[in-house]
Amino acid sequence: MSSHTQQPLLELSHVTKRFGGLTATNDLSLTIAEGETLFIIGPNGAGKTTVFNLIMGFLTPDSGDIRFQGKSIKGKKPHEVARLGIGRTFQIVKPLTNMTVLENVMLGAFAHTSSMSEARDHALMILERTRLIDRRDMMAGSLTLGGRKRLEIARAVAIRPRLILLDEVVAGLTPTEALATIALLKSLSDLGVSAVGGIEHVMRVVMEIADRVIVINQGRMIAEGLPAEVTANPEVIEAYLGAATEV
Repeated sequence: MSSHTQQPLLELSHVTKRFGGLTATNDLSLTIAEGETLFIIGPNGAGKTTVFNLIMGFLTPDSGDIRFQGKSIKGKKPHEVARLGIGRTFQIVKPLTNMTVLENVMLGAFAHTSSMSEARDHALMILERTRLIDRRDMMAGSLTLGGRKRLEIARAVAIRPRLILLDEVVAGLTPTEALATIALLKSLSDLGVSAVGGIEHVMRVVMEIADRVIVINQGRMIAEGLPAEVTANPEVIEAYLGAATEV
């Protein structure tokens, strides 16, 4: 079956969210297909984080609907959304610093098992894949920023999501750490993660791993397409790429 005949994994239909006089998302519609890597980009304040918070249930749309695997998730609580199969990382990395790297990832694994040994095995497999296995007994608080960002991805993957929302996962990393993280993101589909929705300012990441890019500005979608098409779009260059952008 081609992806055109399948229902999208995630679908936002005419989603609007206002905060007082500010319209954070304005009649926004988008889809993410199984196995697709979609990146959402746009200037600061464009509404990108609001989109993630709406999908995850931290916020409820004023109008429109959000469907995951064909069913509406509008109004569901964040833990219910996570259990359905949507993982998320945060721009400000929040590992449980007084626990080991392994324990941090095991916590996510308990979303699907109550067996300590099963959770441990699942967590060790993910640490192997995210190249954190040699740091499994370190306290999470002692990791570098790059290590903490990898741990954040490992924790999100541990809940066995179908979709993972990545919030600026390479911001602040050294070029070496950024390249390692890009390689990790490319391998997520091998872990059974079907799609990645990302908010990213570092265009190199977007160009390297996105199948499709959506650009939003002031809560509205202004462009959609392949990374090369979108970055050549005059409206996008004016709204976003003309500003100082990390490459």
